[in-house]
Amino acid sequence: MTSGSERTIPEPERRQAARAHLSAWLGLLPLFGLFTAFGIYSRTQRSAPWVARQALLSVIFQTLMFNASVLLTGITVAIGFAVWNSSQDGDDLVIAAILTGLPFYLATYLVQGVLASGAARAVLRGEEFRYPLIGRLVGSAQPGEATEGES
Repeated sequence: MTSGSERTIPEPERRQAARAHLSAWLGLLPLFGLFTAFGIYSRTQRSAPWVARQALLSVIFQTLMFNASVLLTGITVAIGFAVWNSSQDGDDLVIAAILTGLPFYLATYLVQGVLASGAARAVLRGEEFRYPLIGRLVGSAQPGEATEGES
């Protein structure tokens, strides 16, 4: 049972918020999941503020994870080029880039998917989910919505 200040989130809104978080798994195709979450955000901005907030958290999280993935992959490919540069054959450099960059890209993709799955489970239960470190970037209540301390 919830107190009078808490709002019960309807099941369709919880499922839509979970879809926004789970769209991170679509990130195997770069930025596809991010645009999916942004579409949910823009579609629900006025009609379902809680869903929009969760979708915006997902957009911010996926943006940061994409940037981290590009940075880590770029650094590892550069290291791979430096290590494998003793070879004069251009084909070896392409193989070096794939062998050094792909594991880091896949690792960041899996980390993003696992964290997003945890977020989806939380919002399906109706909880206010916040990603570590970025959760405070998106406010917890919109004007007109009751917060925990209000009656």
